[in-house]
Amino acid sequence: MKKSNGYLLAAMLLIPSVITLASSETLSLEALLEEVRSEDYAIPDAKSIGQAQAGFRYWLAADDRLEAAHSFESPGFDTLGLAPVELAEPGFVALIEQADTRDGRGLFAARAEGGTPLLIQAPHQYYDLRTGTLARQLFLESDAMAAAWNTTHRYHSDDTDLVHIGDSYLHALSRAFADIHPEGRILQLHGFSTAKRDSYAGRSAQAILSDGTRYPSRALAQLAACLADRLDIRALLYPRDVRELGATTNTLAADLHRRNFDGFVHLELNPDLRKRLVRDKDARNILIQCVAETSS
Repeated sequence: MKKSNGYLLAAMLLIPSVITLASSETLSLEALLEEVRSEDYAIPDAKSIGQAQAGFRYWLAADDRLEAAHSFESPGFDTLGLAPVELAEPGFVALIEQADTRDGRGLFAARAEGGTPLLIQAPHQYYDLRTGTLARQLFLESDAMAAAWNTTHRYHSDDTDLVHIGDSYLHALSRAFADIHPEGRILQLHGFSTAKRDSYAGRSAQAILSDGTRYPSRALAQLAACLADRLDIRALLYPRDVRELGATTNTLAADLHRRNFDGFVHLELNPDLRKRLVRDKDARNILIQCVAETSS
């Protein structure tokens, strides 16, 4: 039976005052990302995705996200297959799939309190080498509010590429974030091979920035310029500088634009730049500073 919004809100408020972790072992985010990898993917139905979006919205908007994470164990959301875990890194909490229902919905993490309106995503962490690690580093080292990773390989089946299927929990999280922070930024990390590019511009690029449209915002152009200047790299803007890797088939980008959210950043990184960013904390700090300083 479909539950009203009022019922769901009331259900979410039935949160235990004592935090009970999903596991007796406290894991680092790095270890947790390894533990939750799944070889399965089950497409969630529309109702589950809608309920997940409501749960994510409540979670991200909460003053205490560690406590609010338990809404996913409360009536109305307990069928979503997500459970809270307090991370070994102080001040962080994650939502992971329960061990008996790991179907590739993803791993979602947030600061227990506060944070700047930035959501970092690595939707292809097992294929785009080092993007999952980089997302983890940027999230923990910055003041970003939240982050998300895929937990099933994008090519495991036709339906496991989370940014090219119609809808998913990652879409739900993104919509929830955009609802709460319409002026915020979603930074989605990808990796590309220079050898596979069709143009000189693509082959010579170290970073390609886009937002899924043919008319990127001024803020995105400023971000490209900031990265080019401060990291001393060839950072190109789609379609002004390069006609490849423009996120034009990215369903998550399209979904956000339909909702008039203009803060989506699709950041493609070549292998050398990914390697540099993972190894160099100063370079990561520059990336985050550029994102913060050029936010619209």
